[in-house]
Amino acid sequence: MFLIAVAGFIFFGLVKGFAILGFYAILLIINFIGFMIGRSMPHRTLGLFALINVLLLMIGALGKGQTAMWAVIGIGLFNSIMWSNIFTLAIDGLGRYTAQGSSLLVMAIVGGAIIPVIMGHTADLVGVQLSYLVPVLPYLYLAFYGFWGYRIGKQQHQI
Repeated sequence: MFLIAVAGFIFFGLVKGFAILGFYAILLIINFIGFMIGRSMPHRTLGLFALINVLLLMIGALGKGQTAMWAVIGIGLFNSIMWSNIFTLAIDGLGRYTAQGSSLLVMAIVGGAIIPVIMGHTADLVGVQLSYLVPVLPYLYLAFYGFWGYRIGKQQHQI
């Protein structure tokens, strides 16, 4: 995933000029550092990237100009690992129930269709920029799940 982001950086740099991509370069560096801190542990990487997205959402919602714009663009960069890590953590240890668990997890994707509707309604009420505060709570939950929540219920079954 990181190589795709770097390739995108080089492509847009060649098309638009590298000077405009300073914020994106910073986001790429933070992304790389995040992967190093995560040390190939899906729970740690998920929690860390969710917290980074909370910070980017706050900057996007409360910031101004290009800083806010690049913060919003950066959210996608840090979302790149979310689904695979959530899936990995959720089905781990299900044993013979892995097929049913993964089916339910795939059906739960529809929950991701609810937040954009709430965000759109919020944008109509208070403006597009402030509507970026809506996903903060779901990302905080993802951070909780990445750092601690993935363990709930698994400790009981390991005895």
